[in-house]
Amino acid sequence: MNEAQAVYLLKGAHGFKVSELLKNIGDYYVKKGANIEYFHDPLFEDTVEGIFIQAPHRILILQATNPSIEPTVLGGRDHVISLYDCVDEEQLSASEALFSLNEKKQTYYNHCFAALSKAIHIHDDWEVETRKYMNWSGLNQQFAYLTNQLFGETKLDKSSQLSHRLLGTLTPAGARDTVPSITQNLEKRLFIKGYPGTGKSSMMKRLAKEAQSRGYDVQLVWCGLDSNSIDMVILPELKFCIFDSTEPHVYFPDENRPGDEIFDIAKHCHPTEVEIKNIDRLVAQYKATMLEAKHFSKLYADEERKVREAVDVALNEDEFNKRTVPLFDLVEEFKDHINEQRI
Repeated sequence: MNEAQAVYLLKGAHGFKVSELLKNIGDYYVKKGANIEYFHDPLFEDTVEGIFIQAPHRILILQATNPSIEPTVLGGRDHVISLYDCVDEEQLSASEALFSLNEKKQTYYNHCFAALSKAIHIHDDWEVETRKYMNWSGLNQQFAYLTNQLFGETKLDKSSQLSHRLLGTLTPAGARDTVPSITQNLEKRLFIKGYPGTGKSSMMKRLAKEAQSRGYDVQLVWCGLDSNSIDMVILPELKFCIFDSTEPHVYFPDENRPGDEIFDIAKHCHPTEVEIKNIDRLVAQYKATMLEAKHFSKLYADEERKVREAVDVALNEDEFNKRTVPLFDLVEEFKDHINEQRI
């Protein structure tokens, strides 16, 4: 939201019709020549929760009901479009199964996040085992060589712009990520190979700070499981990225892309046979726990689908279309606003 010049929050009518609307708006502005960034719903692969009409427009349109996103600059940057009155509440409440569905949803949600929490703790134990035998001096030398290659003595005469994204998440179909789409226009991609706990995320954070200190724009791409962990750093001006290409998002260089290279930090870590056995045991526990989380996320999604379908059935589409049609004229309004400022 902080990157946008205008934010439109769609409140209410949280069914699949909102996703259809967002995709239609995205298609409309693509035909107008705009670049669009899509934000996907983790529960349903082909469902969109937000679109960002990129620079120079910088207009963000979000489904803001579940999870609830509130305006912070109301009357200025942020605008709320209420869709609550587009749903026939009597028809919706007539569905006797709706209350039961929501109760089931909450139960599955709680089980899913309990499993994810357990998985994080197992992952932490995994990191302890590998961290013991890491040669930090070797990693620091490798990092110094990388920063020198990237930046040399260069400093840009401007302020750095920092933005944040997610690399991927757990879905009912398993772990999913957006690596191919978010790196498709980059010329240089470094694939980090290394054990958990050996400094991948910390190194990328250091790289981001170094880039910022030199005036380069930075995009931090965060881990969907651990909110403190970075999975990727993108430096748009250098058309460069470096990312964790180990489980659950395993990638290798593409032979058709000459700028792809492996950045091996596993060579600095040499656990003993005892640690390797402990690691193998923890890996098995971790994978089993993530499968449990995936199972409950699917059950949650099954109930959520029924709720959203019930909302769509109770939707007054004429009123819905009436309230959302102005979203197809935002770029023209933006141009008029800029022209008024210039005058």
